Amino acid sequence: MKVWEEGKDFQTELLADLEVVGALGEAKIRESFDLNYHLKHVDTIFKRVFGE
Repeated sequence: MKVWEEGKDFQTELLADLEVVGALGEAKIRESFDLNYHLKHVDTIFKRVFGE
């Protein structure tokens, strides 16, 4: 709720929470916020939808 109500950065708040870092690890949290991973197929998708 702190992120929503106070406009804080979600990733920063997760990394500051020792319980979350203990459960997931810092690397996994940072990896989850890597936009390149989540957008890696966007060009292929656009080519399929709109053609070349």
